[in-house]
Amino acid sequence: FGINAGLDFNSGAPVALTDGMLNTTEGCASICDNSGNLLFYTDGMTVYNKNHTIMPNGSGLLGNMSSTQSAIIVKQPGSSTMYYLFTADGMSGSGGGLNYSEIDMTLDGGLGDVNANKNINLFPFACEKVTAVTHQNGSDFWIISPELNTNIIYSFLLTSSGLSLIPIQTNAFSPVDGVGYLKGSPDGTRIVMLNSNMANFELYSFDNATGILTFQLQVPNLLDGPYGAEFSPNSNIVYISDWFQGTVWQYNLMAGSGTDIINSALNLGTAGQTGGALQLAPNDKIYQASGGGWGAGVTILPVINNPDIVGVGCNFDINGADLGGRSSIYGLPTFFSSI
Repeated sequence: FGINAGLDFNSGAPVALTDGMLNTTEGCASICDNSGNLLFYTDGMTVYNKNHTIMPNGSGLLGNMSSTQSAIIVKQPGSSTMYYLFTADGMSGSGGGLNYSEIDMTLDGGLGDVNANKNINLFPFACEKVTAVTHQNGSDFWIISPELNTNIIYSFLLTSSGLSLIPIQTNAFSPVDGVGYLKGSPDGTRIVMLNSNMANFELYSFDNATGILTFQLQVPNLLDGPYGAEFSPNSNIVYISDWFQGTVWQYNLMAGSGTDIINSALNLGTAGQTGGALQLAPNDKIYQASGGGWGAGVTILPVINNPDIVGVGCNFDINGADLGGRSSIYGLPTFFSSI
């Protein structure tokens, strides 16, 4: 992520990786095997293998380095070698929309490569938002993404047979703007969608058996530019970063009514000039990408140490993970915590 930055959590604590090839402003994605060995990573336009070289057919993907969530990687159910890479160019791109490419890890001597199914369009004019949630059956996946400036949210089902090109459609509460994260909760029952340009975010319940979202609550005008989002490991708290102020906010989803949830807002503090992505890590802590200003990076990621705790006991620390001289800007790899 960011400017040649990376973190390895195999020891339980984050260790800086300094050999990554990404130099990207916002979205990115990476994936490892079950033993924590890196397989490949991308900024949504170029795919690098574990040796940090570009896959032979790994250039020219239709994401964008300035797309909030330019890519997400989902392993095909029932396969040990096939991965689906979804890219969203959003309002930063040319209107190419949400696309997918297949990466076959048997190609290029086991280093992996994009096969003939490359840049397959799912719908045009995507937002810069895409996430995935595990199906209720524990095997399949929903890939969820809204259409720009409409009320339509699409849920695509990925099974061992491949990706269904006929999505489930849900109506959003209001037209969705391009910027800001889309995240699902670890238990697969909640989704938060941020509309940064409209200064609000929306909470939905999610039926991971049917792929249907149900609107629950809009939180309006409390933040200048809500950008990053993440749920606590127990799925009962959502954290939001404000891009313009650099602040991180906590909302208690168990507070009671919608008004009670809105009133539970707690400003945890400010780490940088801009507040970027929030991402739950394998150690059950949430890390923040925190920019130093327009396009400038910072070399330490802030962290929420105890994200299941309501209140200041969640322990937001601006000195979280040292990046070994590399820097984040606004993005962290898009993972989906229901796995």
